[in-house]
Amino acid sequence: MACCNFVQQVQSMKKALLFLLFHGSLISVTHAQKKNGTKESSTVLTNWMDLHCRMVRSTSGIAHVAYSRHFSYTAIVAYESIVGSNPGYRSLLGQLNGLNNLPSLSKGDLYWPVSLNAAYAAMLRQFYSSFGSCAARIDSMEQAQTKQFASEGINLQRIEKNIAYGQGVAAAIIQWLQTDGSANAKSYLPQKGQGLWAPTPPSFKEAAVPYWSENRSFTKDLKSLSILKQPIYSPDSTGAFYPMAKEVYLVSSNLTPEQKATALFWDDSPNGSYMTVYGHWSFILSGLIKKHNLPLIEAAEAFAKMTMAMHEASILAWKGKYQYNVVRPITYIQQHIDKEWTPLISTPPHPEFPAAHATLSYAAATALCSLFGESCAVTDNTYTDIGLKERTYGSLQDVAKEAGLSRLYGGIHYRYSIEQGYLLGEAAANHVLKKIHFQYTPRERQKTAP
Repeated sequence: MACCNFVQQVQSMKKALLFLLFHGSLISVTHAQKKNGTKESSTVLTNWMDLHCRMVRSTSGIAHVAYSRHFSYTAIVAYESIVGSNPGYRSLLGQLNGLNNLPSLSKGDLYWPVSLNAAYAAMLRQFYSSFGSCAARIDSMEQAQTKQFASEGINLQRIEKNIAYGQGVAAAIIQWLQTDGSANAKSYLPQKGQGLWAPTPPSFKEAAVPYWSENRSFTKDLKSLSILKQPIYSPDSTGAFYPMAKEVYLVSSNLTPEQKATALFWDDSPNGSYMTVYGHWSFILSGLIKKHNLPLIEAAEAFAKMTMAMHEASILAWKGKYQYNVVRPITYIQQHIDKEWTPLISTPPHPEFPAAHATLSYAAATALCSLFGESCAVTDNTYTDIGLKERTYGSLQDVAKEAGLSRLYGGIHYRYSIEQGYLLGEAAANHVLKKIHFQYTPRERQKTAP
């Protein structure tokens, strides 16, 4: 049924594109396009990334961690749709677990931005077409960019050829992602006992996606990584656990204006206002791509590396959460310190350890450092449109560390869990960087040269 729906969507979009192709443009040519030409420009990708982030606000009923699939699989499609544009880059076919089928790389007369445009649109339809106005927004973006290509002199036959290629890449990835185990539904009965997670106020929701760690990872041997050191629970004020909770209580009860602003800036809850942590980092990356004027293939590589690192970090974080089932601060504090206390931001419905924002953000920062370096300055204006001031950082690691600490200020994580999350995220990203190769080495290029 999914394949039939995809084919129908493709046919419908093709008709719409052919009709609208030469009837004006909804987006203007950017400075980067004028300077480099669309073939080298990453504008087609950043336009989609920005729309993707904004559309997350229109979705509901999706677990926060599930967006790790949305962004990572879409980034893989974006990369695969243009990997043939540069002989120094290699496909992920055969490198990622279970990815054994992709369309043969078309030879000659390809115009890669068109392929990416069609591929990204197909992926967003897969994930978001049933939510509100998302389908219309996807159609509008795809049509606008296709008309832009036509205005630059790309003929209709060439455009159609590239659309077919991009859609073929997306269809193969969609077939692959449907076997990753994320749709497997199993009942879950949380363990009960001292120090163990229990549903938290005010909504007391049941445990979210308890089996997420069983999903297929992109990389081999990921789940064998052993980094975490479990905090030892104790209700006694003389034990090590009590001071961790007391710090959360004291800090969150006496927040400075800057600490409060940090907590709210990194809330990232999928509640209609925020873009999720995955969207937040994608928006940051979009800004870096524009700032550094990255060519299209390099931008796609960065997007894929970052989102794949976050995807793998999500699996490891959820493995730790449900393996150790550590109690949340709100439960511990109300039982042992102050029964009236509540955190600044809402506590997510899953166990506390490790801190997911710290894990995912450090994974993202580590992956991006491999491309942008250790001293890459960052301006984060992800949420200026909802009234939150932009923030500046001296490095990507500074961004990740603040994202982690924001959860202490928000009252939902212990500092120890945040620090362990940093280590776990870094390990996840380094595992991806070690296992997955985007570029050929000089020796490999020499062997494959005609």
